[in-house]
Amino acid sequence: MKLLKEPLVNIVFISLLSIFYSFIYIFTAGHMEFVSLLSHARTLNSTLWNGWSDFIATGNMRFLGYIIIALTIVIIVIIIMKRKKKYDEYQVSILAKSLIVTGILSILMIPILMLLLLSDPNYTLETIFLFATVQWLSLLVSYLLYVIKF
Repeated sequence: MKLLKEPLVNIVFISLLSIFYSFIYIFTAGHMEFVSLLSHARTLNSTLWNGWSDFIATGNMRFLGYIIIALTIVIIVIIIMKRKKKYDEYQVSILAKSLIVTGILSILMIPILMLLLLSDPNYTLETIFLFATVQWLSLLVSYLLYVIKF
């Protein structure tokens, strides 16, 4: 918990993971070997999964990578502008609770992810990318709201 008091630690944490996610999204967008692994058979009668698969196959994941980069830059700029001192116990408590909730949701999503994969393994990559997108973008948006509020 002492590490969360330092705004620099938060910047490094958010930056490193955002770089990882955005690199994966931008690098795989439109890559011919990655696109060939996607399910194009439309085995499900689901507009969500078929639309998500088409979204990934057309290379639009790069835009999600750019959104992650933009949100991260905004978070970093706000932290640098607002915080020259350490966070107090109240702020650390709120930040820790949000990170714990994100971690618990990630752990709870594993069985759901497995169930989705078992129901139709043709959409494995789409399912993993949807989970990663929802998980990381929700963390970035909640962190953005946190740094704006405090």
